[in-house]
Amino acid sequence: MVKGFDTMHPALLFAAFFFFAVAYNLLGPLATNIMASTGLSLTDSGTLVSSQQLGAIISMILSLLVMKQFRQSTVARIGYIAMAIALGSIAVSSGSILLFLFYMVIGFGSFLIDSGSNAALASDYYEKRSLYIPLLHFCYSAGAIATGYLVLPFKGPSWRWAYGLVGIVLAVIVVLSLLSQRSRDNKKKAERLEQGNQAVEEVQVGPIGALLKDKAFILYTLVIMFYMGNQIVCSAWIPVYVETELAQPAAITATSLTVFWIGTAISRLIIGPVMNKGGKPFLLSIIGMLLAGLSLVGVTMTTNIVLVLVFVALCGFFAGSTIPMYIVVTSTWFPQNTAFISLSYIVAGTVGRMIFPWLVTEIASVTNLGYALSVSSLMLFVSTILIFMVQRISRDRISF
Repeated sequence: MVKGFDTMHPALLFAAFFFFAVAYNLLGPLATNIMASTGLSLTDSGTLVSSQQLGAIISMILSLLVMKQFRQSTVARIGYIAMAIALGSIAVSSGSILLFLFYMVIGFGSFLIDSGSNAALASDYYEKRSLYIPLLHFCYSAGAIATGYLVLPFKGPSWRWAYGLVGIVLAVIVVLSLLSQRSRDNKKKAERLEQGNQAVEEVQVGPIGALLKDKAFILYTLVIMFYMGNQIVCSAWIPVYVETELAQPAAITATSLTVFWIGTAISRLIIGPVMNKGGKPFLLSIIGMLLAGLSLVGVTMTTNIVLVLVFVALCGFFAGSTIPMYIVVTSTWFPQNTAFISLSYIVAGTVGRMIFPWLVTEIASVTNLGYALSVSSLMLFVSTILIFMVQRISRDRISF
C-alpha cells in the first residue's frame, strides 16, 4: 500500500456519492432527448448501458492488477476524476460514437468509486464504519431520487450540459478533498492501522474455494445479478416508457424515476429494524421479490398515471432491501470472507446491468417497451424461486 495517511473527509465522500448517483442515473430521464439528438434507437441505448458495464469490468481487472497498491480513498478519487472527465467530454462532444466511449469511462470510474468509497469508510474511519457505510448508501438513494428533477432544466437539446455540470461538481469535490487532506498523530494512526489490519486479516483468511463450491452462496449471488439487472431496467427504461408510450410531460417522467428510488430508499432504511425485531430474511425476500414482480407487471397493465407511479414505487420498495440482506446473510455464513462477498456482489451486479437492459431494448424493438418491461418482471420471479432454493439448501444454517 502506498505510504501516507491521506484521507477523504466523510462529508466530501457523502457529497460525492450523492452526485455519483445523479451521474449514474442521468440516462433514464434524458434518454428520449439523447435519442432524438444523436439518432440512437432504443436498442442502441441499451447497448450504451452495456458499454458502461464493460468499462466496469475493465476497471475490475485493473483493480486486481494495480489498484491494490493505492489507498482506497485514492482509488475513489481516481474513479471520480475518470467520471468527471467523461461527463465533461460528453458536454462538449457531438455525435454518438464518442458517447459510447465516454459511457465506458463512466463505467470504469463507477466501479472504482463504489469499491473505493465503501472500503475507505471501512478502513480510514474504522471506528465509525457501522454508521458511515449505511449513510453512504442512503446518499446514493437520495441522489437517485433527486436526479429526475435536477435534469428538468436540461430536457431537450441542452441535455449534454446536465452531464457537464455534474462533472464540474464532481471535479470541485475532488479538488476540495485534496485540499482537505489531513494527518493524524502517530498514536492515532498506529491504533487505526492496527485495527484496520486486523480487520483485513480477519476477512481474508477464509478459503475462497468454500464459497465457490457452496450452492446456496452461488444461487444467492445469481439473485443479485437478476436484481441489479432489474434495478437498472426500471431506473433507465420506466421513465422512457412513461414519456413515450404514456405520453406524459417531463415532470411526470422525472417523478417516475423519483418514486422508484423513494421506494428503494425506504425499504433499505427499515430492513435493519425489521430484521432486528425477528424478521426472517429469506421469507421477507421471497415475499418481496414476488410482490415486486407483480408490481412491475402492474406498471404496464394500466394507463392511469397515478396507478403507474404507485406500482413503480412498490416495485422499488418490495425488492429494495435485496442487497443489504444478501450482505448480512452471506457474511453470517462466511464471516471471514466479507471482502470476497463484496466483490461477488459487484461482479454479479455488473453482469446483470450489462445483459438485461440491453435485452429489454431488443425485446422492445420487435414489440413495445411496455411489453418488454412486463417480460423483465421474470427476473424478479426467477429470483423468488432462487431465494426459495437458497432457503431450503441453507435451512440448517444461521442466517442472521
